[in-house]
Amino acid sequence: MPDAAAVLARITALSPYFAVSTGPVPDGLWLPTSTLRDSMIRDPLVSDTAQRMGTGETRVAASTLFFGYAARMWSVALGSVVDSGRCVRLDPDTLLWCNDGGLQLHIVDPDFGSAAGEILDTQLEPLIVAWSDVVAPGVMWGNSASALIGAGRVIGHAAQAHIDTLFDDPRLDGTMVRSTARRRSCCLYYRVPGGGVCGDCVFPSPPKASTKEIP
Repeated sequence: MPDAAAVLARITALSPYFAVSTGPVPDGLWLPTSTLRDSMIRDPLVSDTAQRMGTGETRVAASTLFFGYAARMWSVALGSVVDSGRCVRLDPDTLLWCNDGGLQLHIVDPDFGSAAGEILDTQLEPLIVAWSDVVAPGVMWGNSASALIGAGRVIGHAAQAHIDTLFDDPRLDGTMVRSTARRRSCCLYYRVPGGGVCGDCVFPSPPKASTKEIP
């Protein structure tokens, strides 16, 4: 029987996005990730992200913050499945976060969940609903899909079958043009000073500032 804490320790070597600390709660202000749905918690975090990015656009900072969070979720979920055959449970009430120059994640007593797909139900969809007053849901679903593919690239070929299964979910199906690996929306990073378009962006080059986001 694989040990969830040992799995998390192993996959941390892949990238910082795979890092989840375990054991007693470290020093700092740690909160359940479910609190990210609360605008009173979200708004200062988005403002901090905007300041670090040098943008005055809340939706751009929120999109970037969500993208990074989705990447963390998929990295840990896929990484644990590929490593052990089981997905570490990322329950929003027991997965803790702390803003220490970026989101840090911690689970006191990790165990395994049912499948990587539960990330959509327990983490990403509730956050998309809660943040829809700040950034368009279509942008965040596109971020979710792009982050899933990005996590898979870090892991390698062993993750592909899991990614294909996850894209059967109607919430992700249609977010990407699979034949070209381009998404149907834009994460808005081009609006950051000095920013550009990502390799999978719906836009082949940075659009004019007046261009509306694709929802």
